[in-house]
Amino acid sequence: MVKKVVLYDKFPDITSEKAQKDLFFNYLKYIKEVSKGFDKTTIRINKLRNFDKRFEIEIKGPDEIFMLNLLKTEIGIIENFGDLKVGQEFKGSMVDVGKVGFGIFVDCAILDPKVDVLINLITLRNQLCKGNEKSTRQIIKGYNFIDNFPIHVKIVEINTEKKEIQGELAGKSLNLFKKIMDEKIEGIAAIGATKNQLKKALIKTGHLRDIISIHRYSFLDNIVLFKENTKAPGIIANIGKYLTNCKLVALRYQNINRLKH
Repeated sequence: MVKKVVLYDKFPDITSEKAQKDLFFNYLKYIKEVSKGFDKTTIRINKLRNFDKRFEIEIKGPDEIFMLNLLKTEIGIIENFGDLKVGQEFKGSMVDVGKVGFGIFVDCAILDPKVDVLINLITLRNQLCKGNEKSTRQIIKGYNFIDNFPIHVKIVEINTEKKEIQGELAGKSLNLFKKIMDEKIEGIAAIGATKNQLKKALIKTGHLRDIISIHRYSFLDNIVLFKENTKAPGIIANIGKYLTNCKLVALRYQNINRLKH
């Protein structure tokens, strides 16, 4: 029996045939690295879907159920709206940031129908501003949120009639922001570069020694945390030329701290 599944990772439009082949090769390599240990079970990429830019893959072999569950945990897969349950946690990427004042929408790969998760303003205030009455725009500016910013989301309410989902930031993301605040450090969200590309840029510029950790959210989305007294804007200025197709935004303790007073 063959298992077909669509993975969570979303990709930008690629027009170059060579770039597409490179993407297929590198992504398949990434999947195999994540799922290594199942030698008798194979993975094949079927296609990159045009409408949502996600890969459909095929799993075949005696361990296909185990491998599917592993990929679901480590990478994520698309979810059907009808299968959702309150309390579930998903990886997501912010969409249409700043276009509405009542919160931030997050694409968590929920389809049939396609629904983005809303983290409303009250929730954002409670989780990110100690309940202070800051506007959505102020919160976006303080945390430097942009489209495709990677975040972990927990489902708190599902309206099946209106096809709406309410969420909140999950513990993984809250803990990362808490670390920045507790240790008074800075970081960078790198959106559009693999972990390997990011590390190479940090090595070339001599900044690998400045990092505490790299958190990989997806194939092309990572957050880097730096040691105390390392300034994120300066590092962005240095590594930017090596990551031309990547958006780099600074996570700064001082900016976040202003929202909490």
